[in-house]
Amino acid sequence: MNTELLSAVQDCKPWLVRFTRTEYAEAFREYERTYAAVYRGAIREAGGNLSGLASELLDALADGWMREKFWKRSTRRFEEKQMIFRYLSPMLLETGGAEFATCLRDTWRARWPKDAYKTVTWRKLQDGFRLAILGVEIGPRQAGDED
Repeated sequence: MNTELLSAVQDCKPWLVRFTRTEYAEAFREYERTYAAVYRGAIREAGGNLSGLASELLDALADGWMREKFWKRSTRRFEEKQMIFRYLSPMLLETGGAEFATCLRDTWRARWPKDAYKTVTWRKLQDGFRLAILGVEIGPRQAGDED
């Protein structure tokens, strides 16, 4: 497995702390500049075998979870899933890798059906942030809040 493909998911600390209303858009663009070319190349090399690439990526992630101390495994798994949901899948949707994003989501769902996720664009994630003080929303709701 290509270490750059894995680092896009496993090096999550600097990215997850920037998943805020004010920093997400900039962090996403930086993530895209860092990893989009690597994933485009891997998708191109995989040819029509996108499910094989998705399986290889998830196998490598699962191996990393098993090497982690047992009391840290669930946290690491949660963080890496968040990276896939918040950064990797939206990046793939944005850069023309929607087919691989769908394949990755479906492969994850087949392996861990109780822990499935949906793919959404980064703009939908960005629009989901609310301006609130002590849980009270400030300002008008945005269009499409019913979703």
